[in-house]
Amino acid sequence: METNVIQRQYDDVIARNYDLDPQGITSKSLDLGVDGLSRIDLLAPGQPELRVLDLGMGTGMFLEKIMRPEFREIAPFGIDLSEGMAEIARAKIPSLQCHVDDAANFDAHFLDSSFDLICTHFITGFVSIEHLAPLIFNRLEPGGYWSFIGSSKASYPRLRQHSNSKLLQLFFGGKDAGTDDLLCPDNEACLRQHMVETGFEVVSSDTYEPELKFASFSDFTEFAYEGG
Repeated sequence: METNVIQRQYDDVIARNYDLDPQGITSKSLDLGVDGLSRIDLLAPGQPELRVLDLGMGTGMFLEKIMRPEFREIAPFGIDLSEGMAEIARAKIPSLQCHVDDAANFDAHFLDSSFDLICTHFITGFVSIEHLAPLIFNRLEPGGYWSFIGSSKASYPRLRQHSNSKLLQLFFGGKDAGTDDLLCPDNEACLRQHMVETGFEVVSSDTYEPELKFASFSDFTEFAYEGG
């Protein structure tokens, strides 16, 4: 039931607003991801085609960034919960092969395929790292990479300080808007531990601490809800 509610919100509201990227945080975070892949020469031209699976691909924003002419050829694959998001991604990237489904179920798709790069960007609030890590490990080619971008429960400390305010509780139907129930890793050390225990080697890591400014509560909801 909860998955259906999330799917409907993305289809009805978030998909058409996502690329507006209030505060620019999504694009900047993805740019850091591209920089990380560039540092290990994964995107350098002149190499064989790179098979990339983007779990929770959204509107295809990251795939667009790594399919620029100056990079190597990319074979793009994706999964997203929202048909609305997938429609936008398909329109941007005609070669995209994608399915509409929960990223937690990705092992039911592309059954005869393995990948050189699997991306999970901004989805670990919905799918636990414990669930994803072994599935990703098993679907990567030998020497393949996992690109992870996401928040932890330690992210946005000033916003978390206000998460129990009466106004936010009213906005969330009387419920606590805090992070205790989120599936995100507790912190970066916890994330690293899960990866290493699964068999991954962490080769590159960055922490991005954006400054958020909200002139009004409307600005906040535009960022936190309408902008995904």
